[in-house]
Parts: sequence; C-alpha cells; structure tokens
Amino acid sequence: MASRRQKGTGTVVHLEGDKYRVFIVKDGRRLSRVFSARNQTEANRAADGVRLELLADHVKRQDAGGAEREQRKAWTVERYVKHYLETWAPYHLADTTRTRYASIYKHNVCPYIGKRRMSEVTASDLTAMYSALGSPNSRQRGGAGALSGLTISTVHNVVRSLFTFAVEILGDFDVNPAASKAARPKVDRTPKRPRALDVATVEGFVKVTAEKASDIAVPVMLSAYLGTRRGETVGLRWDDLDAEAKTITVRRSVSRTVADGRRVKGTKTDKQRTIPLDTHTLAELKRIQREQREARLSLGRGWQGAKTPAEDFIATNPDGSGMNPNVFGARFRTFCEQEKIAGVTPHVLRHAWVSQMIALGFDAVTISAMSGHSPDVLLKTYAHAFDARKREAMDALGEARKTARTAVYAHG
Repeated sequence: MASRRQKGTGTVVHLEGDKYRVFIVKDGRRLSRVFSARNQTEANRAADGVRLELLADHVKRQDAGGAEREQRKAWTVERYVKHYLETWAPYHLADTTRTRYASIYKHNVCPYIGKRRMSEVTASDLTAMYSALGSPNSRQRGGAGALSGLTISTVHNVVRSLFTFAVEILGDFDVNPAASKAARPKVDRTPKRPRALDVATVEGFVKVTAEKASDIAVPVMLSAYLGTRRGETVGLRWDDLDAEAKTITVRRSVSRTVADGRRVKGTKTDKQRTIPLDTHTLAELKRIQREQREARLSLGRGWQGAKTPAEDFIATNPDGSGMNPNVFGARFRTFCEQEKIAGVTPHVLRHAWVSQMIALGFDAVTISAMSGHSPDVLLKTYAHAFDARKREAMDALGEARKTARTAVYAHG
C-alpha cells in the first residue's frame, strides 16, 4: 500500500499479535497511532480511516481556536473539493483513485453545485444533479450524453465521501445531505457483463490489429494472450520473460495520474504472478524482442528506453519510451471506431481470456492464480460462466454413474 502513496502519507507496521501502528508525517511532525486488526490485509484497509482520524486530530489541535474551521464553513463546494484532494485525499486514497475522484468532481459535480456553499447544499440539490446527469444534455467529461445509472451511482459515492469527510472527520457541518435516502440516485445496479468473445474472434482481432495498427499490436496481443489488466500489460519488461521456463511474471502496473504522470507501481493486488506461455505466444515474444533490439541499435542515442535491453518494456512507443496506458486505451478506441469494431476494449480481451479458460474446464483456483483475481472474486464476477458448466458437470457425473451401475449390476 505504501508504494501507492506520496512520501509521508502513511505506513502500516505490524507490532505483535493483532496490534498495528500507522505513521504519517504532517507539518514536519511524525504522527502515529496503534490500532487492532486480525491480519495485514484487514490492517491495510482499516489504516485509511485511522490516517484520516490521526490527521484530523492534529489539524484540530493546530486550530484550537476554530478560526480555520470558520473559514471552511464559508467555502464553496469547488473550494472544499480542492482542499480535500490536495490536503487529505493523499492520506487515504491511492493515486489512481484520487485522479478518478478529481475527474468526477471536475466534470460531473462542480458544473452543477460547484459555486454553492457546502453549508447550503441539500439532498434535493443532489437529487436534481443526479437527474440532470441522467439527461441527454449532461456534462460527461466535458461533452454531452446521459450518464449510465451505475456511473451516476459512482458520482453519488464520490460526493458522499466529500460530505462524510466534512461532517464526520472535520466536523465542519452538522448535516450530511448525501447521507439522506432522498438524495441517493435510484438506479439499476446490475453490472453490465462485458462481451464474451470466443477464441476465433479474439484471434481475428489480434490479426487485424497487427495488420492495421502496428503501434498498439504488441499490447493488444499481450492483453489477448495473457489476460493482463491494461496497466499490467504496458508494465511488462523483458526481464519478466523466462524463455527457458516458458513463463512470464507480472510484477508491476503502470498508471497515469494528473500529479505524477506515468507512474510504475505494484500490481493491483500488490502480488506477483507467473503465467505459463504456449509455444505460439513465446515465439511471438521472441520475434518482438528481436525487432525491438534492432530498433534500439538503429536509433542509438535516440532510444528513449531503459539503460539495458533487459529493462526495456515489451510494449513501447517507436522511440522505446514506455507506453502510457491511457494513450493505449484511447488509440484502441480510435482503431475500433475506424474499423467499425463494436464492443471490444482491453478489459473485454481480459474478460474473454478468463471466460475461455472457464469454458475449457479449468478450475477457479488455477485461473485466479494466472489472472490476478482472488478465487472468491472470480467466482462472483464470472458466476454466469461457471453456471454454464454446471449442466455439463452433472451430465458427466451422470454418465460416470451409469457406467458404474452397469458394471456393478453385471457382476451382481
């Protein structure tokens, strides 16, 4: 967790038993607090709230007279959002989450209630905003078009986090308008399943990309053949490949944030995983490696990659620099629009990889070890795919029993 935060925004240390201590640095002072948790995973989750409480106590001591609190009470939503994102969010939100929150506040919240004082916002105001976001004229990333129900629900959760922070953590206001049931958007929360592509469709997409979009052909192939997340795909390096063992290890992910630009960090779960390679994928990787090293020699000092070939990223820009996951995503969308290919995204390729593994009969533990999902998340997310195999499983068991009964009665 610490690797995803700015320096000084919180480290969790296990003391003994169920005791953990969280540290933060604020105004040149090292602040800490001990709390209880059953294990490290639970401690990391609980630490976000502990950090905020620790920081809030420090700020309240610094503002013993309440002068700063009185100033904040007069702030607009826009001003309060800026304060929250810059001063508080780094202590309890990962950088990518903070960037997503900033985008939602900028495009979906502040255009509607940004000029209102925080103290004046009511549940009715939020309801009206959600209604507007669901209309064709809503502001969606600066453009037009109604937001989906799930997106509006996400906007509500982000707004609620701001007001919950202002009311419960800092105590600047007495009422949280986002906590009212009347303010919550009434939407269908049933997630839309990504399109399930079969093996032939994926192979066809990889082929047409290689022919018509060479700039994204490598990350498309990696996404399709390894089932990696977008950030993990552009984060793979040549030293992750073990050609002799025919494996590749997913060790890192690349994100794009407003504050830090292109940022390399651990995987989503902070765990490495090793994926075996089939003969074709390994051969393709070796071909890509040869071509990249030729380009490296050809460009000489113009090569913008790593110091050594082994440290170069597998998916790069023509000059060898690391690929931005957002640029990859945007180029992917543009290519699909040009070729009139609907319903395919980097995430859909990952979804297809998992679905194909399930269809081939592999168990959840094996698939989760290669995909980076935990088994319980995999079973929940792909329950429909596993359901499709229930009939096959029972039919197969029925046939086995039939054979056994025949043998038993024949000798009976």
